[in-house]
Amino acid sequence: MPARLAGFVRRSDPAGFGSDRADRSELHKAMRRFAISTFATLLIVVVPVVFGASAIAREQALDHAIQRTQGTADFAVGPFVTEHLVQRHPEDLAWMDRLLAPRFERNAIMRIKIWSSDGTILYSDQHSLIGRNFGLPEGSDRLLAGGPGFAHFEEQSESENQLEAGSGKLVEVYVGTNSAAGEPIIFEIYYTAHEVEADQRGMMLGILPPILGALAVLQLVQLVPALRMAQRLQRDNATKRALLQQAIDASEVERQRLARDLHDEVIQDLSGLAYSLESYELQDRPPGREFLGRTRMLVQDNISTLRGITTELYPPDLAALGLAGALERLGDPVRARNMAWSLRLHGAPETDEQQSALLYRAAREAVTNAVKHAGGASLVSVSLTRTASGHLELAVYDDGEGFVPAAAERAGHFGLQILQDTVQAAGGTLSLHSAPGQGTEVLVRLPA
Repeated sequence: MPARLAGFVRRSDPAGFGSDRADRSELHKAMRRFAISTFATLLIVVVPVVFGASAIAREQALDHAIQRTQGTADFAVGPFVTEHLVQRHPEDLAWMDRLLAPRFERNAIMRIKIWSSDGTILYSDQHSLIGRNFGLPEGSDRLLAGGPGFAHFEEQSESENQLEAGSGKLVEVYVGTNSAAGEPIIFEIYYTAHEVEADQRGMMLGILPPILGALAVLQLVQLVPALRMAQRLQRDNATKRALLQQAIDASEVERQRLARDLHDEVIQDLSGLAYSLESYELQDRPPGREFLGRTRMLVQDNISTLRGITTELYPPDLAALGLAGALERLGDPVRARNMAWSLRLHGAPETDEQQSALLYRAAREAVTNAVKHAGGASLVSVSLTRTASGHLELAVYDDGEGFVPAAAERAGHFGLQILQDTVQAAGGTLSLHSAPGQGTEVLVRLPA
């Protein structure tokens, strides 16, 4: 069976499963790192956002309380603060109690106070406070002059707040309005914390979901390129390992080929020559002219063989010779075997350095196999073509006895297989066509 076809027998890769597991492990590690960094980023961003949104929501809740209180003062309190209420007539106090009672339950109000411009409490739901003067609270001048209301969210500890001192934090709202007689007065309401906190929570639920949703969408959008990048790194790592394995396999193939060529040709011939010389030495007579002629030819042939091996170990300088010159040199061992040699270039096939090296290596492998294993071959031809689409096509043909590719099962000769993997890694294809009695063609196609 031809040794050159054995290269197409697939090699088992016992390390492949481990490599796949390593790739998946690295991918999982990368995704875990991305998830952790994403979570940390979300924490860094979300925590300030939550605190900021909470502060904004509290300010908005206090503004709502001020607006609600202002409406109550202007439409439900001020018009009913009459001279009779100021003089504390029981009927007017009872009527004001009935007027404001529903608001206590509906708006979670704890205390109501109406102040005169001199700091006297004109009305309170706690009648014991009516008529007492605690002095005007800070900021009252602006309210009496028609300025906007203000609010505090705090525990009550002033002298006027003895009745509210044990109630914890309350929302204390001050607004200015006018009595029925047009006198400026101050209306004060104490809301429970629950009322403002519920309003604050409602606004938080309106603010945070869009913000957190936008952040989540941003992270998901980043997840897609991150996943693609991790997969690309995984493929790159797999490619690097494959190329390294190919380099190792190629080196092993070259060592085996060198040992085989030296043993089968040079060592065998020189060993036979040594036995012949030893025979003449034992007979104590000099060799004849015919023997010396054969010896000279044998030595020249072995020198040529060693030169060819050296060329294979140290390829020609492609930069100096060009790909065409390097391919022409491959014809030397063909012509030395009295076989016809043909090299054709079509379509101005200019190549870069990497393409030249790959095409030369493919041609050398195919020509070497043809010279050594194509029994009965009289012709080896090489053609390099640049197609209309820009692809490069290298074809190496011999008219030898051919063979059945499917029957190639000789293990340990992986030259063509390694070359096929290398061509595929470069985005190209390598195919072999042969049949008994129809010769063999190796076709390499590289992308533009």
